[in-house]
Amino acid sequence: MEFMSGRCFQVEIDGIRSSTRMLKVGCVQGSILGPRLFTIYMRKLEELCTSTNIHLTAYADDTYVCVAGPSTNEIKPIIEEAMGRHDDFLLSVGMRTNVAKTELIYFSRKPIEKSILEVKNQKITPSPSIKILGIKFDEHFTWETHFKSLKKKAMLIINKLKFLEKLMNRDQMKRILTSHFFGTIYYGSPVWLTELTSSVHWKAMNSLHYRALRTAVKDNKRLWHRQDLNKAFERATPIQWMKYSCSKLAINLYNLGEGGPPLSQALINSVYVNDRNASRAYFRDTSRTKIGRHSIVNRISCIREIKFDWTKKPSTHVLRIELKKTFIT
Repeated sequence: MEFMSGRCFQVEIDGIRSSTRMLKVGCVQGSILGPRLFTIYMRKLEELCTSTNIHLTAYADDTYVCVAGPSTNEIKPIIEEAMGRHDDFLLSVGMRTNVAKTELIYFSRKPIEKSILEVKNQKITPSPSIKILGIKFDEHFTWETHFKSLKKKAMLIINKLKFLEKLMNRDQMKRILTSHFFGTIYYGSPVWLTELTSSVHWKAMNSLHYRALRTAVKDNKRLWHRQDLNKAFERATPIQWMKYSCSKLAINLYNLGEGGPPLSQALINSVYVNDRNASRAYFRDTSRTKIGRHSIVNRISCIREIKFDWTKKPSTHVLRIELKKTFIT
């Protein structure tokens, strides 16, 4: 059976629906084959828009053009040229750039002049933050914007927990906390929740964590000890979860090997393995060198606490159990 057979669509504007028409081309949303077909379809885009100065990152239909340079004046023409080639390619395959959803952000630790881009007579104004796959990045990498958004979402869920607590037992509340609350606040946490996270944000994470647990047991007078709350709901503390999730990600990236992303190669280069006893492999500590202080290993120093043999590519189940023994239990 053909991939597009038996599929149709309608368009609705202001409550008025068009007639039904059959689909002859496209990519079915939610299908297993869809993302792979779309990736193959868009593959040539990387060849057209990637060079020594331009890095292209794509996930499904989200594409990001990244350019690094000493000043905005130098990178502006490079971005405009890359975006022009990007738009030409989309037109050649029957698509077009959605300028309304196109965002521009300049990342810099210091204040810089922000230039407006002009791509095919359409202007793109810089934004102070950008949302990438559900995580908000601000122009100074402070995560302030992301934490504000995270706190707002968490408080909405906590307010709903106050109502649900009256209707559900402890086990039901545990499942709701795991799937809705903690699934929300820890989404993408290895990216923004690390040992370099500011004390203000760590305090906010702890506050949200225990506020949700106290709401679930209706502990308005704060009679429960924090350790008892975590035990009752089988929850790790925020710092324990950070160490667990970051270490699991680091080991998985390491095990991708030579063909993995640049971060994977950086981890491989930071590992020392004793030939006589492979179980004694560990991540190097290069914090004494100027460059070493900023290496990925030293930014997430918790991965040096791992005690078991993680160099033999353990299964997902084994890795999860061993890391829980190391950081949580």
